[in-house]
Amino acid sequence: MISNDSMTATTLSTIPKLISQVLSIYEVAPEKIFHQAGVELNSTATVENRVSMERMGKLWELAVSKTKNEQLGLVAASLFQPAYLKGIGLAWMASANLEEGLRRFVSNSQLINTAMKIELIEKDDQLIIQYQPKSQLNDQAVKITKPHPCALQLGIGFFLKMFRMAASKNIPATGVYFTFSIDDSKSSYEEYFQCPVHGSCESNAISFSKSLLNELLPTHDPELVTLNESAINKYLNAMQNGETSTKVIKIITELLPIGCPSEEVIAHKLFMSKRTLQRKLNKEGQPYSSLLNTVRFTLAKQHLTMTKMAITEIAYQLGYSSPSTFARAFKNKLDISPAEYRNNNM
Repeated sequence: MISNDSMTATTLSTIPKLISQVLSIYEVAPEKIFHQAGVELNSTATVENRVSMERMGKLWELAVSKTKNEQLGLVAASLFQPAYLKGIGLAWMASANLEEGLRRFVSNSQLINTAMKIELIEKDDQLIIQYQPKSQLNDQAVKITKPHPCALQLGIGFFLKMFRMAASKNIPATGVYFTFSIDDSKSSYEEYFQCPVHGSCESNAISFSKSLLNELLPTHDPELVTLNESAINKYLNAMQNGETSTKVIKIITELLPIGCPSEEVIAHKLFMSKRTLQRKLNKEGQPYSSLLNTVRFTLAKQHLTMTKMAITEIAYQLGYSSPSTFARAFKNKLDISPAEYRNNNM
């Protein structure tokens, strides 16, 4: 199980790609919108490449503004494919029945989104899927951003789409519930979900008749389940074993131009104590001093060989107190001065 300690809530980088696909339907070029939201459009879809929920909210906001469609999340849900969920989606499709696939997804859902909590509630013959933001009170270390309504539309609509794809037939929902008002567009929601839809509820949820979820799926393949569960475990281990150092590198890179960031500053940015940061980095085999030096020398070599930036400016951009301090550290590390390195590699 992955600890949520001290992380900013994130989602897979495949989800923004889905939004890009939605924008193309409206003939809206995604490049400017993604840039404004601070989201990479063409990032490699790996578990390490994740997007903060804060930036996702901005991306949804800009996309809605450009398309003039406040139900854009339902459009995204209609385009959803299992591959967007990496191995979890494919393992669901290969499960014995819908309920088994659903429970498999719920147990690994943190891979997809660390901000939301999914609960399954059985009531009579109904299985209710609740989709809620994690409580800040119960998970104080995680920075929670209120999800955009479109994100909730996608989150709820996704379950209906997955059920129908896996079963290769219509699986009717019995009810849909959103925490925001839908009074102005209730008919659009009910046309999509083909069931009663309610707004201004206490939770976001969708319900199904439990009896429909236990039929053998035509896509059932035990070997594919095993294969994809292996991939899921690999993704989860990557999140657990490398996420802190990846975040530290990113923050160091952002802060270096205004001075060398201390461990205390990095820990504060990650919503954890200095001791917790040290423990996590040591567990990953990446002490802070090593990460700082790696970032500095990597950027130094890039600036020296790929730009005409003065060495004095490079020194300050990398958080050194003076050009002489930078030159001395560079030569101690590479046995060559910054000027000599530039002359040899330009």
